[in-house]
Amino acid sequence: MDNKLLFGLNYNIMKLKISGALFIAAIIICNSAFAQLHINSAIFYIQSGGSVVVQGDVTSNVDIQGTGKLLLKGTATQNIDMGGFNIPNLELDNAANAALLSDAKISFVLLFTTGKIILGDKNLTISDTIKIFGPGAGKFIETNSTGVVYKTLTKDVTNSLVPIGLGTDYLPAFVTSTGTYLNANVGVKVLASADPNKPVMVADYLLTHWPVTKTGVTGTVKIKGQYSTTSYVSGTEANLRGYYFNGTDWSSIGEAHDAALHSVTATIGGASGDVYGMDKFILSKTKAFLQAAYNTSTGVMGDNLRKPSNLIPLSDPYRTAPYNVSFIPVADPITETANLSVFADQPLTDNDIVDWVFIELRSSTVSPGNTVLQTRSALLQRDGDVVDIDGKSPVVFNSVADGNYTIAIRHRNHLGISTDPATNLIALSEATSTTPLVDFTTATDANIYGPASAYGIALNGKNILWGGNANVNGNVRYNGVANDKDYILLTALSNNVALIINNVYNAADLNMNRNVRYNGVGNDKDFILLTVLGNNVAGIKFQALPN
Repeated sequence: MDNKLLFGLNYNIMKLKISGALFIAAIIICNSAFAQLHINSAIFYIQSGGSVVVQGDVTSNVDIQGTGKLLLKGTATQNIDMGGFNIPNLELDNAANAALLSDAKISFVLLFTTGKIILGDKNLTISDTIKIFGPGAGKFIETNSTGVVYKTLTKDVTNSLVPIGLGTDYLPAFVTSTGTYLNANVGVKVLASADPNKPVMVADYLLTHWPVTKTGVTGTVKIKGQYSTTSYVSGTEANLRGYYFNGTDWSSIGEAHDAALHSVTATIGGASGDVYGMDKFILSKTKAFLQAAYNTSTGVMGDNLRKPSNLIPLSDPYRTAPYNVSFIPVADPITETANLSVFADQPLTDNDIVDWVFIELRSSTVSPGNTVLQTRSALLQRDGDVVDIDGKSPVVFNSVADGNYTIAIRHRNHLGISTDPATNLIALSEATSTTPLVDFTTATDANIYGPASAYGIALNGKNILWGGNANVNGNVRYNGVANDKDYILLTALSNNVALIINNVYNAADLNMNRNVRYNGVGNDKDFILLTVLGNNVAGIKFQALPN
């Protein structure tokens, strides 16, 4: 005997406490209802082919030595307190599971016969050469809190398993890497929730995601996340693509997806982030001013429809009468609905909401032949920013590839405006940081579709969408067939010139002051004639959109 404990074959530990200085060990064995293994500053060696069966907790402040196996075979939860040290080979056969009380490592073999290793707030490190057997439903490493599974990397690996999951669901990750490695590892965990950073109006997405870290790798790392069932899919699984979020931008570069195997793969483009599955999407950042709401003196729009009490509907108004005749959703099946808090006062008043707008994502084809590929209803801030239903994010278009597009913005009682596909195609992608701002308020005439009369210019030189289109027919006129003045009187006010409708969200409220009136101070008829048409009763403004 060489001053170390040697275990061969099978040894059933009822209670074993080993302590002593290096190469010096003492052993005490006695019967106990709760079998335990406690190693204190001693060499504990399990030789090849041997196994040590433990029915209670395992505690050690040194690495366990040898190529034999430590078998956890209790009937109650077994605690593992390794203080960051290594277990060469571990088998778990305990339906009541095992729980980490401190960080631990496993280097050669991890066998799941029954039960889970529950991390809690501790970390488990596994080697890149480890062999893992038996994981599946109810048999895996559970990342139920802040704890992470770290896989060390010393060489290139392909689909190297990280056997993680939650509850009874097996949700493993697989690591593929090429490059050079210096104290390298990847960290992975899985959470049973949609990624909180996903764009708010992505239509198809996973209800689980994999937070990841990468250290010491010069090269490429890809991680595949596998979800156990379609219960983790919201929407259509076939539309899912692999995505990586780096804390700022989403990227699908190098992605892979397999609906049959329920998996998504993403290239890890930073030190930390998330692996996720959702629609391929692009983002739109646009800015525009509505003539009726724009204040030349302040340089921003008023928000009379929002205060003193909010009149703006929480859900997309363009899907209901009278607007749904002229505003037809394209490839946008989900009704946009915002939380009431979005219409409350914002920390920056310029971000307060003015109204809903209707955005058309159009092809790059020069008119004629320009087509609407997809539409979105979105929200307009006082400073002109068009944002998604959360009141702050760029607008999402689903299942659309990166590319060059035409963008048009329309409003329920203003004339629409569009970029010119012949001179101003917009390169759109999924990355927030590189998505260009399409600023209609400062765009040159050459970059806006149609003649110069297709939009207005305020006294301070800012471009504005013409107001006054009460009947939503694509033109503004005071007299003649289908004029907007008559719409106010006959349709909105039932031919009663004295009637005033207060505190309404109505197409005939052309000056957006919360009421509809034909005569008197601040009436909507005069807004058409004086503000929009420059006191020209024969004047007409026409909407110019590509066709």
